[in-house]
Amino acid sequence: MKVLMKSYGCQMNDYDSELALGLLKKQGYSATNQEEDADVILFNTCSVREHAEDRVFNQIKELRLLKERRPDILIGVMGCMVENYKTQFFDDFPQVDILIGTRNITELPQAIEKARSEKTKIIKLKRNGFGYDLYETPKIEGKFHAFLPIMTGCDKVCSFCIVPYVRGPEISRASHEVIGEVKRLADFGVKHVTFLGQNVNSYGNKLDQEINFSKLLSEVSKISGIKKISFTTSHPEDAHEELFQVIRDHEKISRHFHLPLQSGSDRMLERMRRGHTLTQYRVKIDRMRELIPDVSISTDIICGFPGETLEDYEMTKQALVDIQYDSAFIFKYSPRPHTGAARYVDHISDLEKTRRVTELLHVEKKIMRECNERFLNRAFPVLISEPSKKSKAELLAHTWHDKKVILKGERSEIGSIMNVRLTDLINETFRTERIL
Repeated sequence: MKVLMKSYGCQMNDYDSELALGLLKKQGYSATNQEEDADVILFNTCSVREHAEDRVFNQIKELRLLKERRPDILIGVMGCMVENYKTQFFDDFPQVDILIGTRNITELPQAIEKARSEKTKIIKLKRNGFGYDLYETPKIEGKFHAFLPIMTGCDKVCSFCIVPYVRGPEISRASHEVIGEVKRLADFGVKHVTFLGQNVNSYGNKLDQEINFSKLLSEVSKISGIKKISFTTSHPEDAHEELFQVIRDHEKISRHFHLPLQSGSDRMLERMRRGHTLTQYRVKIDRMRELIPDVSISTDIICGFPGETLEDYEMTKQALVDIQYDSAFIFKYSPRPHTGAARYVDHISDLEKTRRVTELLHVEKKIMRECNERFLNRAFPVLISEPSKKSKAELLAHTWHDKKVILKGERSEIGSIMNVRLTDLINETFRTERIL
């Protein structure tokens, strides 16, 4: 039996897809990239933006004819869109057979078997628990980088965000489980681990132990074999002095910090229910840079949020200029069901949203170039990740600031750490020379 997995959205979704495939492979399934070869087609979905949902809807529509020709093929939907739309999928798309919620991944193999043997539609949804245990994590022999969810869900109430609805309330894994899993990964040759969560900064808030995210990072930094520790994503309200100090004190921890701002207008931040002002945010950015020189900071920006005036927009543009982000993900606002902002009047035209996004992208491109130029002619360690797609004689690597670099080398060096000097900058990629 062959399964085709189509994954959309964040790194947490990528992890969930890998876990689902790992569970199915234990049952004898193999993966395929071809629809015509598949016995099961699965969509692991994202609801954060309307565009991501539309892509899934369109692809499921296109499978109607395939289902008519091959009625035994099973079509399943996993992830956030299942939590969002539930049995409406069955009503709108009769070709769909299986629905699996964000905390029901381990039930996927049994759901497929039941749908096949009983010729019935299956939906699995629950709101409690993490959804899977660490021992179910797929083996990753041969890989040097692993993603590891340490928490899921979110207790924030940002008015634009559907995550608390589709991912449920915040829940953290016990620290001894996380530390044990990182040790297991290190035993398999993993050198770089990335912690995942909707808000990793709030890790440990509901655990019955004296642990927070800063303490977890400190403990994991002691594990032999692990050379680099990254994490995503963070919320400004929970980014504190203690965390910045831990990053400063442990060279294994990435010097890249993603801290979404969303808007440079205090009026918009209040309507978004972000829990901070621009000034409060700037204080944390300034302190982070004071403690961690050369820290690379990225952010998220929403353009055209309901009620955003031209003055509000100009404040956001000025915030980009003032803060000088190394990179920014800039999006048009789209209303999401089950959110507070869905009740707001979305009076800004799509054309105007596009104009604002385009202008901010142009501003940020110039800033990003200037931020990158400060790294030129300096030496840094890099972790080699994969072969270059443009040259067989070159390799792709990243600095601890998450700067992308190209260096000459052999494939046998993938997963190793090299010291290089950044000599040239082409678009967003650095050329390098090795330091022996």
